[in-house]
Amino acid sequence: MGKESEIAGLVEQVCRICRKDKRWILFLPEDVARCADGLNRPKRSLQRGGAWIPLVGSLEERTAMPHRWTRWIIATLGCVALALNGCSLQCWRLYDCPDPPAYEEDLILKYAGRGLKIEDPERNVCEDDSFPSVPVSPDTAVSGEVKYKNLSLQEAVETALANSQVMKDLGGVLRSPAALATIYDPARTYTDGRFGEEAALSAFDASFGASAYFEQNDYGVNNVTVGQNGLFKQDYNNYEMSLQKKSVTGATFTLRNVTQYDNNNQEASFITNPFVFGQSWTNYAEAQWRQPLLQGAGVMYNRIAGPNGEPGFANGVLVARTRTDISLADFEIAVRNLVSDTENAYWDLYYAYRDLDAKVEARDNALRVWQNVQANAGQGRRTADQEGQAREQYYRFESEVINALHGRLTPRTQTNYGSNGGTFIQNGGVRVSERRLRVIMAVEINGQQLLRPDDDPPVAQVKFDWDAIALEAVARRPELRRQKWVIKQRELELIANKNFLKPQLDLVARYRLRGFGKDLWGYDQPQYDNAIQSMMDRDFQEYQMGVEFDMPIGFRRGHAAVRSSELALAREKAILREQENFIMYGLSNTYGEIERAHQVMEAQFNRREAAYAQQRAVEASHEAGFAPLDLLLEAQRRVIDANILFYQARVDYAQAIKNVHYEKGSLLEHNNIYMAEGPWPQKAYNDALQRDLNKRHALTNFVINDAVIGRPKKVDFSLEPSKKPYKSTPIFEGPAFPETSEADTTPENPLRQEKSETPSVQQASADNPLGAENSPPMVSEASNEQEIDFGGEEPGASAFWISR
Repeated sequence: MGKESEIAGLVEQVCRICRKDKRWILFLPEDVARCADGLNRPKRSLQRGGAWIPLVGSLEERTAMPHRWTRWIIATLGCVALALNGCSLQCWRLYDCPDPPAYEEDLILKYAGRGLKIEDPERNVCEDDSFPSVPVSPDTAVSGEVKYKNLSLQEAVETALANSQVMKDLGGVLRSPAALATIYDPARTYTDGRFGEEAALSAFDASFGASAYFEQNDYGVNNVTVGQNGLFKQDYNNYEMSLQKKSVTGATFTLRNVTQYDNNNQEASFITNPFVFGQSWTNYAEAQWRQPLLQGAGVMYNRIAGPNGEPGFANGVLVARTRTDISLADFEIAVRNLVSDTENAYWDLYYAYRDLDAKVEARDNALRVWQNVQANAGQGRRTADQEGQAREQYYRFESEVINALHGRLTPRTQTNYGSNGGTFIQNGGVRVSERRLRVIMAVEINGQQLLRPDDDPPVAQVKFDWDAIALEAVARRPELRRQKWVIKQRELELIANKNFLKPQLDLVARYRLRGFGKDLWGYDQPQYDNAIQSMMDRDFQEYQMGVEFDMPIGFRRGHAAVRSSELALAREKAILREQENFIMYGLSNTYGEIERAHQVMEAQFNRREAAYAQQRAVEASHEAGFAPLDLLLEAQRRVIDANILFYQARVDYAQAIKNVHYEKGSLLEHNNIYMAEGPWPQKAYNDALQRDLNKRHALTNFVINDAVIGRPKKVDFSLEPSKKPYKSTPIFEGPAFPETSEADTTPENPLRQEKSETPSVQQASADNPLGAENSPPMVSEASNEQEIDFGGEEPGASAFWISR
């Protein structure tokens, strides 16, 4: 039974897990033993697929068979094959074994639940495990007496920039966090271990290497002069240290020291020669220089592609710097969008408060009318249908007040919605708009005080010089600057790939000092007593000079890389032209939007005046018994519509001015925001000054290619129109800017017939007050010193200019 035990053990190891009825069943050792017992039954046969398959007999019968070892091997292989196939053949059925025991259902569910459980990552013990602070309830600010905190636009922008580590894209924080911009992105790009500037510079760092190998050789050869009668034994050690440095010209400098120890049984040599030892040390130091002459040569190539560049892949210092500049442009775009969204949220909240004020006023007026109608209905002077009509209008305004206070979760004004800077969306709701502003400012979501805008939208008419803002947009938009850096990167890659159209021709030089001795250090013999002293005495000197040449026939890979770089460069230039056209498109839209928004604001103000005048007249007529109730309720609805549309027009005008600065690339400067790099080490400034002085000295004698890829550019941002035709890039004619006369095609507005077109910000006259008799209502343009009182109070017939 010894052989059978071995077979059973083998089956137990291999056929441990089988599959039955789509479930994994674990075989116990006793189950496998019962399966293996079938081998001891004489003349057993197994049934499979309706046919009987004879098996090997018992152990006693097999011992009487000839070639018993062959039969035993066949039986072993058969059992292994059955075990390996157990999952598909169901091995317990082949051996006519009883069904394996069923496990407890609770045990199965326990292990299944443990394996399918969703786990949380194990956090570092040094991290703060405290839960994030839970904000106060949203009802805290409105429970009891409501407290307000006046907030200016400048304070909102400053708070948002000071608190924002992530440039928020509302909704994108949870939806696509990997696409969000943060304050860490430029530094991450600079310090990237694969494509950053420091990683590219590391290719030129010196590298130190060391190795030690220990060998024991023992072999025989058909030569009696080797070893002892052809049997050679050797202890061999090899120690090596090297220092390697790659230069910016492509050269490779190597310093290497090699120490070798050899102890063998080569007796024939050292018996006859006293300077041949059974054990010996060899030490040599060498200096090697390899300089590419064609492919891989030159400062420009190594700064672009690096010393390890390949066709189609450049990762040098200059390319890494362009990546850093691209990331800086992306960061500036993200900051600009954050400022734009902060201003959008600020004016949304301003409109929400004004919308609430208008609807509260309308609701209170409707309540007063309803109460009067209800009192008159009790005296029989009003009918029930009039009372119901007045009550319906009250509750209509009441529901609008509730919506204006709390707000509905609908889209709000945001960047790249409608226009690049954001088109105002008329969705009120003080609570929702206030929470959105808090999120953008990165302050507590639900505060003890409600934020309330302290600034009003501008009302003075602003006129931009078209030629000036068009030139400014092309010169200052960060999207164009980013694309120009991408073009510069493609140009550098093209230069590097053209280098691979040259064959490889390297100049190689090497000088070596050798030392030999019985010991590495020692003084037993006067000559060759130690290897180090022999090397220092320069007993053995070697040198080598030569060239290495390698050239692929046809340069297939190099031509493909050059062609790919040319196509990539053409693509980026085409994208730049389209970006310039779209910038002109967006700038033209915002230029016209300012004019439209200001004219609409004037018209809505006059409509508001007329609506209030109509309401007062209808109220007086209704109290005298002449005007019906329907006319009074309609007058109230007209007043609330005029109020809401007027404040919407004011916000539209503020957004239009902001969008012009957005389109022409001056939004950050308009909000007194400037970007600058942090301080560098003092040595960096000293090195930059020294290179600049050397460059000036060189430029006085001849022109050099200093591999400079970017310089500060002086741009004239004055409002004087350019005297020369503008060209955005040297490769194509710039987009045709429409003249100011073509852009301003609106017909003459009778409400603006007395204003002057000469100054860019026009003055207004206060001689003709609004609402004067025998004069139509008119709003003139105000300067920064004279503004219209667009407050929330009801304007009367004596509305006039207020000088501040």
